[in-house]
Amino acid sequence: MKLSTSLTPFLFGILGIFSFAPFSIKPLIFFSYAYLIKELIFNNKRRISKLFYWSLGHWGLGMSWLIVSVYYYGQTSILISLIVFILLVLILTLAFSGPLFFISKVLISNIERHKIINLILISSVLMLSEVSMNYLLYGIPWLISGATLLDTISQSIYPIFGALGGSFIIYLSSALIASRWSNKDRLLLIYCIVPFIISFPNKNLINVEPRQDLDFTIIQPSTDPFQKYNQGYSDQIEANILKLSKESSEKSTLIVLPEAELPYAYEDIRFKEFQEKLPKQTIMGAWSYKNSNLYNSIVNSTEGSQYNKVHLVPFGEFIPFEQYLRGLISFFDMPMSTVNRGSIDQNTMYLDAFSEISYSALICFDIAFSESVRKSNISSKFIINVSNDTWFGNSIGPYHHLDLARIRAAENNKWLIRAANDGYSAIISNKGTIVDFLGKGQKGVLNGSLDFIDDRSFFSKYGYLFSYILGISSVIISIIINLWLRLDY
Repeated sequence: MKLSTSLTPFLFGILGIFSFAPFSIKPLIFFSYAYLIKELIFNNKRRISKLFYWSLGHWGLGMSWLIVSVYYYGQTSILISLIVFILLVLILTLAFSGPLFFISKVLISNIERHKIINLILISSVLMLSEVSMNYLLYGIPWLISGATLLDTISQSIYPIFGALGGSFIIYLSSALIASRWSNKDRLLLIYCIVPFIISFPNKNLINVEPRQDLDFTIIQPSTDPFQKYNQGYSDQIEANILKLSKESSEKSTLIVLPEAELPYAYEDIRFKEFQEKLPKQTIMGAWSYKNSNLYNSIVNSTEGSQYNKVHLVPFGEFIPFEQYLRGLISFFDMPMSTVNRGSIDQNTMYLDAFSEISYSALICFDIAFSESVRKSNISSKFIINVSNDTWFGNSIGPYHHLDLARIRAAENNKWLIRAANDGYSAIISNKGTIVDFLGKGQKGVLNGSLDFIDDRSFFSKYGYLFSYILGISSVIISIIINLWLRLDY
């Protein structure tokens, strides 16, 4: 096998990951997908092998945090971690890039005739494949291409068509480059300038001083996850949080703590005793039980309401194909891999029992699901996102997770409070701008304020409706045109 059949697509797959944080070299995502489209649509040689190696590079590096999670927190061998990792990469390849290969083989009969229609088809198929990631293994919406437009002049598309709209722009631009690349057209150079224009930094994302509708404190305790459930360590966790809570601003009326910070459940008497020691109203993550089922929850010390996490982390909080894998290796028998999903329809969370101020409560992976976040913000004033990103280790995962939170804030025109155990905790404006943050591994507090925003964005009202219409209609029109072309021949 020629080196170009394996190494070149592998490197182009990796190239796209450098568009995401922490690297943020935005234009690279365009050229990564341009190569993939060129090889699958415009080149008939070794397409399957090139698709595999591109995907191995792209999903391999982009999802590399999974190896860290499974190896360290599942306490398995590196071999088993790699097997789980490769399995997920293969599934993502089939779900995301597979449809593009399918249309290249079955649907497109003549790419040059009606080229614009076919390029829109390619972009739409990639966009719809991206949507499918919200449902794959109960949802793995990671490495969303539109996320790379964060902090660029194109970010303004978020409150209108969401990150998915940004993805379509990237895929269409990449398809145009691919069409000229395959022909070595003179216009290729001009087309290659487009990604740099689309990705031009936005210098107008200036923080607006909030009206201070709510003053709050975020606590980032940096608890050691490997000692968290050891006997006696709970006393150190409590003492650390109580010490940090004393750094809360006098103006703050609310303290926000990360996901499941305490090693005992909400129903445990120790939990109530600890809440009573906190100086102010507290919203925090916690383990909770109902009818012998374990949930990952957010609880409000004053209002008494509870939200149970809906979107669980595959291979972390639940096991895909559990009936086949449970008991196979120790990783699949972890206690935390038996968490139950919360109901999609849960009661609205309010600041207190007598308040009309509602907020959207989201736990960790919940923030990755744009449609769920949108629905939870129909009547909310702001967003609270608690997380525990220690299971990412020192990988690129925490950077991606933070960017997803920023995008959700921009899409829904809401301020967002993000509390993570060891980073990144952040105060995020309704434009997706980080107002203040605590770095990875840092212990401390953030005192800040935010605005209550009632105005709903276009995306908040309609979601991906118009993106779906564009994608589905372009597929239908292309099918009709290409079938007609075949009959014509």
